[in-house]
Parts: sequence; C-alpha cells; structure tokens
Amino acid sequence: MDRAQGVCDDVRKIIPGAKLEAFAPKDEASLRKVLESVAVVIAAGAPGVELLSEDVRRSCDKLKVAIDLNAVPPVGIGGIQPHEKAAEKDGQFCYGAIGVGGLKMKLHKAAIRRLFESNDAVLDAEEIYALGGQI
Repeated sequence: MDRAQGVCDDVRKIIPGAKLEAFAPKDEASLRKVLESVAVVIAAGAPGVELLSEDVRRSCDKLKVAIDLNAVPPVGIGGIQPHEKAAEKDGQFCYGAIGVGGLKMKLHKAAIRRLFESNDAVLDAEEIYALGGQI
C-alpha cells in the first residue's frame, strides 16, 4: 500500500489535479464499494494474482477503462486477455499487459535514443512523461 501511495503522489507531482487513490481491498464488498465511482482502474499487482474478478469488473457502471499490467495467468483483471488493446467489453475499454506493452516499448526506445544524443542526459519521470507525449 505504501508503494502504491508513493506512485500516486509522484504522478500528482507531474500532473497536478490528478485524482488518484491507492487502494488495497480487504474483501469483495470493500472492492465493490470503492469502485462505485471509479472511471479508470489500473491493476499492477503480483504476477499470477487476480485483483479484480470479471464479475466485479462487469458490475462497475462508471468504469470506462480497465488496464491490467499482469500477463501471468491468472491475469490481474478477470476477462481481459494480455494481448488486448482497447477491447470494448461491457461498455469498458480494456487493455492487457501486452496491449499496453507496445506503447511501453516505443517509450523505452525513445528514452534509449535520447540517452545516446548526449553524454549528460538524465531521464527522470517528468522527462520520460514528456517523451511519451511526443509518441
């Protein structure tokens, strides 16, 4: 939970006003409750752990985007296959780990290319975010 909160804090430094919340549900009821007003979910848990079942995901009326960063079965968000990219399911756009991996690799290559442009380049999160905006 501390690591997740740290990531949220770091993102808010780069994107002022970002509405992010780190959350570690204790049971399905608390998960359903917190997801009542959520538009985007990014699941980035341990490999092989389902964080959000397909049934719960389907029941989220306000959820518009579900991103699962776990490609190891079982995936982190039920019903999302690792290769899917903007697959519409139940009124939600769903992305699997490999589906977002293409952008990740483009960003990685752009960062490496940038490092070879000068000997003193240092790429922090803000620099990498700016590179992403150029892709």
